[in-house]
Amino acid sequence: MCSGSKSKLLPSNLTMEGKSQGQKDSILCKGSALLELSASDDFVGFKTEVEVKGLDVDEASCWYGRRIGSKKMGFEERTPLMIAAMFGSCNVLKYIIETGKVDVNRVCGSDKVTALHCAVAGGSNSLVEIVKLLLDASADYDHVDANGNKPGDLFAPYMKTSCSSRKKLVESLLKAG
Repeated sequence: MCSGSKSKLLPSNLTMEGKSQGQKDSILCKGSALLELSASDDFVGFKTEVEVKGLDVDEASCWYGRRIGSKKMGFEERTPLMIAAMFGSCNVLKYIIETGKVDVNRVCGSDKVTALHCAVAGGSNSLVEIVKLLLDASADYDHVDANGNKPGDLFAPYMKTSCSSRKKLVESLLKAG
């Protein structure tokens, strides 16, 4: 889609201030392959894009989905690490961290979230392992996003009312740091 399409890729309601249309298209296209591979935990595909095709493992790109801490849908700038964390893609997340080319505390998007915020908000089945990996890589469990939320404030809606052992374990990991 990105390589040959001349169609307008950005919806008219998406604002990326200070960027030309070419820069906007580049942001959407350049890293979008890595975001898709991160979401699906396609380790082989992700590694190929990085090591063979030379894509930047920390390249931010636009991602469409539910906004962190909101019921609204929209575009936000995200890194492959953030998407892997959100979707519980353990293999890709481990690889990204092991490259040593990422800052696990990098903030992106207008909501200023980190990968740890994305992980907790995503609430994947791999949440406990993802949180452990991020904390072991020095993720800041006290980082406050643009809305005043720490990662522990953003549990997925189905986990908020639940007394699940997974939620309790993640809460204890975040408190222990």
